[in-house]
Amino acid sequence: MKKINLFVLILVLQISCQEHKQLSHPAVSTPIEIISTKSKINTQPMAFIDPEKVKNWSFEQIKEKYKPIIEEEYLLNEAIISEFRIELYNYFNEKERDQPILIKEVTWEKDNDTNFTIWYKKDADKWVFINSFIWEKDWMF
Repeated sequence: MKKINLFVLILVLQISCQEHKQLSHPAVSTPIEIISTKSKINTQPMAFIDPEKVKNWSFEQIKEKYKPIIEEEYLLNEAIISEFRIELYNYFNEKERDQPILIKEVTWEKDNDTNFTIWYKKDADKWVFINSFIWEKDWMF
């Protein structure tokens, strides 16, 4: 009786292993269907931003070349001015801080450990540079 149970167990294991091999290494390759699209797909890796290189560029020029990781707009008079944004107070007097000045805060990756943030204000129909800040990704604000 033990010999029969052992034989059945070995047979089941052998069949199971053969099925696993067939699943892992199929004999017939499946063709991959290529679907064409009309939109342009950027297959190049995203480059880190170089703050020195872009320091005189407009927001539009920077965004055309580098994809931001965070982009936010807010009104200066309604925003929560945390330690991260406190530097903005050096560029606006007390009267201006009470005005609904539209601010754009954009952050890019400078490298694997560092981010680069730029603040802009809306002036007519263009974004005007206010200030920038380089900071470590593990900093807590």
